[in-house]
Amino acid sequence: MRVLIDGAYRGLTQGTGISTYARTLAATLTQLGHDVHWLSGAHAAGKPDPMSDAVHAADERPDLSGPRNYLQTALNMATGLLRPSVRAQKLELDGSIQGRSAGPPLETTLLAPNLFVHAHYRHMLLRQFTEVRTDGQEDVLHLTAPLPVRMKGVKTVVTIHDLIPICLPYTTPDNKREFIDRVRTSVENADLIITVSDASKQEMVNLLQVNPARIAVTWQPSDIEPLTDPERAALPRTLARFGLEADRYGLFVGAIEPKKNVRRLIDAFLDSHDTMPLVLVGPKAWKWEGEIGDLDQRLGETAHKRIRILGHVPHDDLRRLFAGARLLAFPSLREGFGLPVLEAMRMGCPVVTSHAGGLAEVAGNAAVIVDPLETDSIRHGITRLIEDDALHANLRAAGHAQALRFSSEAYLDQLAAAYARLA
Repeated sequence: MRVLIDGAYRGLTQGTGISTYARTLAATLTQLGHDVHWLSGAHAAGKPDPMSDAVHAADERPDLSGPRNYLQTALNMATGLLRPSVRAQKLELDGSIQGRSAGPPLETTLLAPNLFVHAHYRHMLLRQFTEVRTDGQEDVLHLTAPLPVRMKGVKTVVTIHDLIPICLPYTTPDNKREFIDRVRTSVENADLIITVSDASKQEMVNLLQVNPARIAVTWQPSDIEPLTDPERAALPRTLARFGLEADRYGLFVGAIEPKKNVRRLIDAFLDSHDTMPLVLVGPKAWKWEGEIGDLDQRLGETAHKRIRILGHVPHDDLRRLFAGARLLAFPSLREGFGLPVLEAMRMGCPVVTSHAGGLAEVAGNAAVIVDPLETDSIRHGITRLIEDDALHANLRAAGHAQALRFSSEAYLDQLAAAYARLA
């Protein structure tokens, strides 16, 4: 089938869960023999979608700070109101935008400038989806998030990763009423709903009253590769660049935002050991100040020095940070899946994570499971992995075995079975 996937995410240099998902989806559909194209909402030809164009446009409040932003927001609103449908045209690119994951060539991109921004405002104001028209003969439109776009006469697949804005409304910035309406309409429009865990499937059944037969679960694989022997031999030198020693630091990977529970994690980690640093890898996201913005005042200079905030790091450095860490601490309040947990297990890094959402499903019996709302529970889990060498060794082996369940081959089989429902 000819499949159109939203967003030219392959060009993004700083991946997120959804961007990784989109690239993996495209590569796997191509492997299954489908003809895959991208639907881009970039501002202009030759530029990849900004993250806000496709994924976050529908989740951000209008920026009205200053005359320029006010006018741009007003223009976007007006354009959305006046554009019930748009035409996406083939985009010729020079191939200079590269990403680290395999996927269809960028020349298979169809461009409708600002599509997702304008579609968001149309739905926000009128509760109407924007129709996309193309010159091709698409069979399937696959939306990697519940975006307010549709195509007449084309089967629609929508991936809904989670319902966190409904389950934990205080952890996300979106307009909750608009989000609920958009998700409900997306579900109604879809010929097939895909999600990434049984936990997320059950949330849709319980909260949206979706018939479970309409939902396919395709676990998300990881493209992270264990270190080669030469890379492992050079690991001490690599870690020294960050001022770290192997097996002598804890690691957190993810956006710094309320959902990730970083504030409780820091308190728990500092109480679990006197000197070991905690390394935070990931961007500062919505309300990050409430998680780490007052470390000096709250912790004091000595404790603050133990919190290493690295921000985004290149993929190969992330592999090495996983491989050298004593543990990954990921006590998120809720996740649809929890890719960092899988990545850590693939890299031989024992995990402390929470029982919320899909995290326990990914971790299985191969991690220390804690209550994310109880700092003492998080502290106890971290302490166990720091002090108990036997437990540490057991979870390293168990994590590797658990990660094999989420292989690329398993994902290919699940996705093939899901798409077979469209035949």
